[in-house]
Amino acid sequence: MPRIEFGVVVPGRYTFAATHLLGMMLLALPTADAQPSQTKLESKIGEICRKHDLPAMTVAVVNSKGTLQTARWGVRKRGTTDQVQTTDRFAIGSNTKSMTATLAAVLVEGKKIRWNTTIGQVWPKATDQHIHPKLKAVTIDDLLSHQSGLPANISDLSPEAWAEFFAETRTPALERRRMLGIVLSKPPAGDRGQYVYSNLGYAVVAAMLETRAGEPFETLMKKHVFDPLEIKTAEFRSLATAKRMKPPMLWGHKVDGSPIDPRIRGAENPTVYASCGTLHITLDDYAKYARWHLAGDPEPVLETQEAFDHLHEPLVESGPGTKYACGWICAPTPLGPGWNHAGSNTNFFALIWVVTESDIATIVCTNSGQSQAFAACDAMTGHLFESHSPDLGKVKPERLVGRYQLNPNFVFDVRYRNGRMMVGITNQPTQEVFADSPTRWSYRSVKATLEFHLRPGNGPAHALTLHQNGAAQNAKRIGN
Repeated sequence: MPRIEFGVVVPGRYTFAATHLLGMMLLALPTADAQPSQTKLESKIGEICRKHDLPAMTVAVVNSKGTLQTARWGVRKRGTTDQVQTTDRFAIGSNTKSMTATLAAVLVEGKKIRWNTTIGQVWPKATDQHIHPKLKAVTIDDLLSHQSGLPANISDLSPEAWAEFFAETRTPALERRRMLGIVLSKPPAGDRGQYVYSNLGYAVVAAMLETRAGEPFETLMKKHVFDPLEIKTAEFRSLATAKRMKPPMLWGHKVDGSPIDPRIRGAENPTVYASCGTLHITLDDYAKYARWHLAGDPEPVLETQEAFDHLHEPLVESGPGTKYACGWICAPTPLGPGWNHAGSNTNFFALIWVVTESDIATIVCTNSGQSQAFAACDAMTGHLFESHSPDLGKVKPERLVGRYQLNPNFVFDVRYRNGRMMVGITNQPTQEVFADSPTRWSYRSVKATLEFHLRPGNGPAHALTLHQNGAAQNAKRIGN
């Protein structure tokens, strides 16, 4: 039976997952019930958890109108009978990064900062001793897309300083200030513009945002992202809040599978890393966030489509067939362009996928940082797509018909006649293109592919991208 396959490269401790590769599948998925029974879904979760030796898993499937289904299986702590609940808060690790980028978009709209605002502009009085000259020109976009030249983690610069951050002796904002003093004075580890996944870059972003806005990062996130989406359970976990936890509690599990008490030092990353991955959230609230991205409507968090679309704009090649946007991995799929990310604090693992053209998003979380956690979440994601989306991959070609302007003198005229997709280009002969997937069509006479972009619903494509000679050029729809 054909199925969706997913894959990931997971960096080591405290570096979080970053690169995803989407395997190809047949265009049409097998017919399935629109919504599998709760019992069958929970049974499937149990099957996957037992196969991969995981203590528990929770899952959610949403479309742009709401949550289609949630389910859970397993125990909060290995060796006990305390059942996990969908109301438990799971750590989502690096999946927090897209939320940080969303806050940046809010402040861009509020004219507090710009996508091209540099580190040097945020702290203009800093001398070269405080900020290395090569880092002064690094922008918000560079940091959000891992093109800053900064190393992956604080520990790469100073293992001793990294260990000290776990004590959390200052407020998170002051911890970030201390972090700046450690990392910005040193020369970058790589070249600006080169993709190197960096949690450290997102920590710097948080400091830049709170400096320009005049409020702590955590306060800004609640006010501008969580509250508008009615997310009530999002918590940037700290040692202080963890120590106040009382049973029943959700325990994480270390790489060796043994449980780790969530109240002790080291069960979560230190607060200095809030913006790149200390968030804990319930499944229902995380589903609200996924649904907002899926729906494609900037409100209620943002005001403009431009700011919303910037969050998902591929900015740099991050791996074979993938590009990184602002906290999202962009991967082409037979179902349309997908956004995804995985996150781990080494004791939990979370995987999110959003495919707007097929109007579906999935969330899978487990309370384990074992090496097989990704494989389990990946398998569960494939099952969710199959069982909930019997019509995925059946985008009607008529939705792609229209005129798309690359520049004033270059317009694509796309027509579908007698089962053939024909494309005319200004001052060039009309040629037929052939389907690689429902939204990707290629020429046979030249090495070029047209990728069409749709939003949820049944409306026409709003843009296309010409892929040719290693370049990608965007053309907006200008009419029929």
